Amino acid sequence: MGRRSQQSDRQRRQRRTRALNGSTASSVDKRESLPCRQDGHGDPQATNNMMCSVPTLPEDILHHIQSLLPLRDAARAACLSRTFLHSWRCHPILELNKDTLGSNKNAPQNNFSCIIDNILRRHSGVGIKIFKLELHGIFDACHYLASWLQIAVTPGIEELTLSLCTGDEMKHNVPCMLLSLGVRNSIRHLELSSCAFHPTVELGPMRNLTSLLLSSVHILGDELECFLSNSPALKQLYVRDCQEIMSLKIPCVLQQLHWVKISCCWNLQVIENKARNLSSVALSLREGVEVSLGETLQMKNLSMHLLNLICYARSELPSNMPNLETLHIRSHYERVDAPMLPSKFLFLKWLAISLRSASCPSYDFFFSCFFP
Repeated sequence: MGRRSQQSDRQRRQRRTRALNGSTASSVDKRESLPCRQDGHGDPQATNNMMCSVPTLPEDILHHIQSLLPLRDAARAACLSRTFLHSWRCHPILELNKDTLGSNKNAPQNNFSCIIDNILRRHSGVGIKIFKLELHGIFDACHYLASWLQIAVTPGIEELTLSLCTGDEMKHNVPCMLLSLGVRNSIRHLELSSCAFHPTVELGPMRNLTSLLLSSVHILGDELECFLSNSPALKQLYVRDCQEIMSLKIPCVLQQLHWVKISCCWNLQVIENKARNLSSVALSLREGVEVSLGETLQMKNLSMHLLNLICYARSELPSNMPNLETLHIRSHYERVDAPMLPSKFLFLKWLAISLRSASCPSYDFFFSCFFP
């Protein structure tokens, strides 16, 4: 009886212990599942730390999360979290202009320059894929421009857009040294506006550049030809308001070039294309410009703004560009009737004609037609 009594007592104690442990665990689980309170029953500091903490994630995932945020939101996240502050220093997209900065439009000009300067100096310069700097209306920014570009334009960058303020156009020279070997090997899109750019043969090849846009850029025709010759992967070319270009020659090495737009280059006298795969061309030129588009059998989209263009379009284009699908003609001062010829546009889907008389500054006749 003594042994049985001892065993029974031991079993009862074990059951009580298990029951007590289960009750304690349950209460702990309940407390952990409830939100922290700040009414004296919880620790406010612990609550704040819990609310502001960021889950422990791999660094590349945190970088990717912040890269998906708009610039302003990414900067705010960096202010609230040390984790995101670290990833901010490697933020891949920097679009700096008055709109993205979100500052008061009536603020002093030097405020914008200080904001941009602070952003770039806190960035490591590592990991930037897209850098867009638009300085319209920020007239003192050119004093900082060289240091900003040195920070932001680093190997691995893929898109570079540099637009200076109109008050300083043609004054700042974008140095060729900016396009170092690492930059040349990675950059795909280059857009320059209101600046000077004078590339030389020593610059070297831009092997992955597919898109080039120049607007109000001080560049000579032979300099542009040299740059194009070193850009064999180029697919799109846009040249606007570049008044120093008198002759534009597109070299034959541009086998992937399919889209070209040239407008408002009023000193341009000659356009000579040797690229063989152009499919879309838009030209807005003055009278007397000699245009040689070379092989045009693959041309599908053409827009031209010239004098006496109707006669040329009717007599030359059907045989030179038989595969045209869209044609937009803007012409004025037509002096002869267009001849009626047997050749036709067999694949034309859309035709638009705009005519302007000598006495009317705007186009006084517009015709548009879709073909099924």
